[in-house]
Amino acid sequence: MNRYDLVLLGFIAEKESSGYDIITTIKRRELDRWAKISTSTVYNRLLRLEKSECVVGRVERDGNRPERTIYAITEKGRSLLRKEVVKHLTGFNDDPRQLGFAFLFATRPLEVAKQLQKHADELQAQIATIEKMIADEPRPTLYPDGPFLNCMARDHMAVELKYTFAAIEILRDPEKAKKLNGWFFLNFGSREFHNGEEISLPDNN
Repeated sequence: MNRYDLVLLGFIAEKESSGYDIITTIKRRELDRWAKISTSTVYNRLLRLEKSECVVGRVERDGNRPERTIYAITEKGRSLLRKEVVKHLTGFNDDPRQLGFAFLFATRPLEVAKQLQKHADELQAQIATIEKMIADEPRPTLYPDGPFLNCMARDHMAVELKYTFAAIEILRDPEKAKKLNGWFFLNFGSREFHNGEEISLPDNN
């Protein structure tokens, strides 16, 4: 099961829906900011979920409109949804950005720095947009219909922005960039690893 299935099962558990209903809800709630999901993916994943008996579909016709399939969640789907929600809340999900930062040495530093600067500009613009949405929401952050997810998104983006700026600084500095040649540091508190060997660092206290 992937994150797309989690989104689809979550919406169908909330309310029996067609593929079109789900696409509309994703856009209205701006969930496409976190789950980039295309129209074709929605319909393909719904067919897979139906085949695996996580949802069941029924065909309906409203007046002269074309037939549409309305999906309802099954007990199997509801059980899987519960497990996936807990998994996403408590797990350490893979982040492709971490792999990108890990292999900075394999890039053309100045070229990548330019791309990261564009990404930083986009992050700052998104943070500003979300900040306005939070400010316009009168209810407390942790209220069920309050800006909980917006606050979480803003904070995550702020952390990503911090490390994006750090990477840009490294890539633009010839001396720092040179140190990336062939290996990278993993820093765990007072320990650093160079070419797989632990190095003892002086205590700053």
